[in-house]
Amino acid sequence: MSINKCVSIVLLVGVGCLSGMSTVDLFADKGGSGKSQFPEALPVETIPSIEVLPENYPDSWVYALDMNFYNLINGKVVIVDVAAESRNFKGLMSMGIMGGFKAASKRPELYASMTVYSRLTHGERTDVLVIYDKRTLKPIDEIILPTKRQQVVTQQNSFQLLGDERLGLIMNFTPATSVTVVDLVERKVLGEVSTPGCNFIFPTGATAFSALCADGAMVTYVLDEQGSVISQKRTKQFINIQDDPLFVKNAQVAGIHYFPSFKGHMQAIDFSGDSAKILEDWDFIPDSLKSDNWRPSGWQVIGSSDTELFVLMAPGGVEGSHKSGGSEVWVLNPASKKLMRRIELPGGGLSITITHGNPALLVVTNAEMELDVLDSESGDLQRTIRLGGAATPFVVQVN
Repeated sequence: MSINKCVSIVLLVGVGCLSGMSTVDLFADKGGSGKSQFPEALPVETIPSIEVLPENYPDSWVYALDMNFYNLINGKVVIVDVAAESRNFKGLMSMGIMGGFKAASKRPELYASMTVYSRLTHGERTDVLVIYDKRTLKPIDEIILPTKRQQVVTQQNSFQLLGDERLGLIMNFTPATSVTVVDLVERKVLGEVSTPGCNFIFPTGATAFSALCADGAMVTYVLDEQGSVISQKRTKQFINIQDDPLFVKNAQVAGIHYFPSFKGHMQAIDFSGDSAKILEDWDFIPDSLKSDNWRPSGWQVIGSSDTELFVLMAPGGVEGSHKSGGSEVWVLNPASKKLMRRIELPGGGLSITITHGNPALLVVTNAEMELDVLDSESGDLQRTIRLGGAATPFVVQVN
């Protein structure tokens, strides 16, 4: 057998030289017609072949914030259609190290605040806000940030939009706490707001934001057009920091924001005015279930539809179990303050969110770091979506 024939076989079938067999033997028509049994060649594809996404995504598309826990230098945002039976993946973009993410609704832009290093794992550190085109997912601009961006496991309230989406607010930690204010239209940093002892960003009114404070109070900072503080107002202490602290995660129904506590109280706060207004709280765990010591547990433990709150829950709660994950989602009516139904999670849950539209879908990051998609009314599991072997989508954001 010739060397040329052997090479041909290796290239075509990926094996070593087949003794006693020629390329003619390999492709011969065993039926005796003299024609190859292989089908016609496929048409040549254009390379590269790039799809363009719509400017307005469907309600069933979500942003899975994969911080890539096992390879933190390469976090990403994955766009997923959770209603599709197949081809769920729509695209992805970089989110750097422990990035923050927000999608604009006023402009076809996506924003990721991130940290990168000049030598990938070391070298000069750069904190940057990258602006992506919503249709192509290509970076179209960037704003260099002060090197003090807070690096934590993905939190929705470490990066927020304000002022009709003209301003971007990014949490800092040095360990002093502050907020960098960015003009997203002019593409520049406007300044920095010091927030001593207070953390995270909750947009308030038209041009203000509030932050939760270590003493159990909340402070609101009102900004001018240049991002400078023109006034601030502090609430009285309303959080029992020692015995029953609040999660910093919240969800909104009818303009009111709701924060669950570690032990099962729900705190309502109104952010529609120029300062945070603390409303009533209530115990949402029915007396009949208290003996099982149910508590909220997980990372993003709360989501909402237009009329209901969804809370990730686990039985047997103890001190320190608030991040362990849950086995059920409880659906609450904030108007009546009643538990409406309980949804058992087939794969457990670490984080939850609810899509807009009809039907509203409950999306759960399960214990295997996959996305379980359930009917938010019946609780029926519709599909499970796996983003990749090492993906860790700690937070899923809706459009």
